[in-house]
Amino acid sequence: MTNLNKLFTGYFIIAVAIVLLLTTLVSNFGALVFFRQYIFEDYAEKNESIVEVVGNMLANDELGKQSYPMLLGLISRQQKVNILLSSDDGETVFKSNIYRNDEKMPEFINLEYDLEGYTLIIGRARDPLYDISNARFIRTLNFMYIILFVLSMLIAVIMAMILAKRFNRPIVQLQENVNNISMNRFSKIKKPKTRAKELNELSEDIGRLAGQMEREDEMRKRLSNDIVHELKTPIAVLSTNIEAILDGVYKADEERMSVLLDQINRLTRLVNNLSDLTLIETDYENMKLEEISLSEIIDKIYMVYLPVADDRNIMLEKRIDDEVKIMGNRDRLLQVFVNVVSNAFKYTDNGGSINIRLQKNHGNAVCVVEDTGMGIAEKDIPFIFNRFYRGDESRSRETGGAGIGLSIAKSVISAHGGDIKVTSTIGEGTQISIILPEKV
Repeated sequence: MTNLNKLFTGYFIIAVAIVLLLTTLVSNFGALVFFRQYIFEDYAEKNESIVEVVGNMLANDELGKQSYPMLLGLISRQQKVNILLSSDDGETVFKSNIYRNDEKMPEFINLEYDLEGYTLIIGRARDPLYDISNARFIRTLNFMYIILFVLSMLIAVIMAMILAKRFNRPIVQLQENVNNISMNRFSKIKKPKTRAKELNELSEDIGRLAGQMEREDEMRKRLSNDIVHELKTPIAVLSTNIEAILDGVYKADEERMSVLLDQINRLTRLVNNLSDLTLIETDYENMKLEEISLSEIIDKIYMVYLPVADDRNIMLEKRIDDEVKIMGNRDRLLQVFVNVVSNAFKYTDNGGSINIRLQKNHGNAVCVVEDTGMGIAEKDIPFIFNRFYRGDESRSRETGGAGIGLSIAKSVISAHGGDIKVTSTIGEGTQISIILPEKV
C-alpha cells in the first residue's frame, strides 16, 4: 500500500504534467498558426516589392531585354520564389525554378500581376516551412518548448515532494494522536499546526474524543475501585462476624444476625441496581409502555414523602397540573421519581425546602424537583449520571448510596425518548428537570 506522501507527489506530478503538456501543445499550435499568418503577410509585402522592382525594370528604357534574366534570376534567388515573366503576345521573357530537379517539389501558390505589356507570375511554396530559415525557427521553438517542459517537470517534482511532506505532516500527527488514544497515552496528544480548515476540525474532534475517552478511562478505573469497595465492605463485615461466631467470640443471636442480614440486603440492592441498569440499557426497546398519568404518580410520591418532610421540618411544596399523560412504563418511571425525590431529601438539611412541579410545556411533560440542599459542584455535574460517581467523597456510603440511582434514572428517561437535566449551586441547592414527550 502506497503512503500518502508518494500518492500526493504522484498525483501532483501527473496533474502538472497534463497541464504543462496541454499548455505546450496549445502554445506550439498557436505559435505555428500565428507564424504562418505572419509569413503569409510578409510574403504579400515582398511580392508587392518584387512587382514594384520588375515594373521599374520594364519602364527603364536604358535596360535592354538581355539584362532581364540576370536581374529576375537575382530576385528569384534572393526572395526564394519562382518567377515567370511573359509578354502579352505569349513570349516568355524569363522563367525560374529555385528547386533542383532531384528535390521533391512543394505545392505552390501562384499569384499573377498585370504589368504594362507583360504578365508577372510569382510562385511561392504553400507551406512556409519549406523555407529552411522558417523551418529552423520552428525547430528552435519546439526545442525551447521541450526544454521548458523538462525544466518545469523537474521543478514540479521538487515542489511536489516539498508540498507533500508539508501537507502530510499534520496528517501524520493526527495518526500519532489516534495511536496514542488507542494506547491510552493521552498526555502525548499534540495539536498539529495547519491552516487547513478540515484538518483543524478533525484535530479538534480527535481532541474532544481523547478528552472524553480519558474521562471515561478515569471513570472505568474509579468504577472498578467503587465496585470493589461496595462489595468489599459488606463481604468483610459478613466474613468477620461469621468467623467470630464460629470462634465463639459472638453469639448467633438476633442482634448479630440482624447485622449480617443488613449487609446481605446491601449486597442484594447493589446487585439488583446493577441488574436493572444493565437491563434498561440493553433491552429498552422491549420495555412495555402504556398510557399513564404522571400527575397521579407525582401526587402519590408527594403524599408518601409528606410525613418525612414533617418529621424533618422540611417544607415540601407541590404544583402539579392535572391530566398530564404520557406513554411509559409505570414501574420504571416510579423508580426514577422516587430516586430523584429521595436524593432531594437525602441532601437537604432539616428546616430546608423541596419543591415539586409538573406542567405541560410545548408537547412535553416537565417535572422539576428543586431543593435547598448542599448542591453539586459545577465540575461534577457532567458526571453525576455515570455509574458509582459521587463528586463529594466526604459523603458516607450510606448517605451517598452506591451512585447508581441517577444512572438508572438517566437510562429510563432516555428509553422513554426524554431528557434529564441538572442545575446546581454549592450551598444553595439543586434543580433536576425531567422532560418526557406528552401523549398525543
